[in-house]
Amino acid sequence: MTSEIDQNRLIDRLRHLPRQDLLAMYYAAADATECAAALAHNGTNPVTEVLGDAEVVEEWMHFPAGDAIDPATHSQYYYHTHAAAERVAGEHGDFHTFVRPKQMAPELAPAPVPHGENSSDEAAWVTHLVGISTGASGQIIRLFTTNRWVTGEVWYDADAVIRLLDRFEITVDKPSHDLNRWITAVVRMFRPQIADLILARDEKVAAFKAAHPGSDVFEDRDLQVTSEIAVDFLSQIRAIEAALDMQRAA
Repeated sequence: MTSEIDQNRLIDRLRHLPRQDLLAMYYAAADATECAAALAHNGTNPVTEVLGDAEVVEEWMHFPAGDAIDPATHSQYYYHTHAAAERVAGEHGDFHTFVRPKQMAPELAPAPVPHGENSSDEAAWVTHLVGISTGASGQIIRLFTTNRWVTGEVWYDADAVIRLLDRFEITVDKPSHDLNRWITAVVRMFRPQIADLILARDEKVAAFKAAHPGSDVFEDRDLQVTSEIAVDFLSQIRAIEAALDMQRAA
C-alpha cells in the first residue's frame, strides 16, 4: 500500500477532472464534514455510531446487524473488524460498501467467472464498491478493493462497477441518518481514487491469473486485497480546493 499521500500528485490528478465533478466532490466533502460534526456533537464518531450499544466487538461481526440496506436506492454497507494481524497500522475496522446491480442497472451483465454460478435471485445480487478503513475515532486511513471470495459478491468488470459508483446512496435513518449521509458523502468525495482502485483491481486479478494458471483466481485465498491506497480526509479537501483554484485561474 502507498503509505504516504503525494499531495502534488493528488492535486494534479484532480485538476484534470471536469469542473462539475470537482464541485460534486467539494459538496460531498462539505456533507461529510457536517455529518462528522453532528456525530461529534452527540459524543460519537462514525465507528462508535455504527457499533451502537455493542459491548463486545467480535472479529468479522457485521455492524449494524443485518447490514444497513436502503431498499429505495439498492445500496448497502456494513462495518467490521479484521483479525489484528490483518489490520494496517492505525486501523480499527472498515466499512464495506455495495450496490445491487440488477436493481439499478439491469442492462449490465456480470463477468464470467470459473465455477461462479450466481444465485437465481438476481434482485439479491450485491457487488462490492470499496472498503473504507478507519481508526477507532473514525478517521479514514485507506481505501481498498477485494477479491470475489471475500464478500461473496457477484463479479462485474471494472467499467460496470465504476458506472454504478454514482448510484450509491444510503437515505434510510438506521443505524443513523448522519452516519448514512457521511458514508454516502465519503464515497463521492473520493470517487476518482475509488475508480482508479477498481481499475487496478481488475489488473491485479488478471496478473494473478496469468501467474497462477491452475488457480481459480476469484476463490484463491492467497489473493484477498486487490488494490489499496492511503488516504486522508483533510488532504483530500485541500486537494479538491487547490484543483478548483487552478481551474479558476486557467
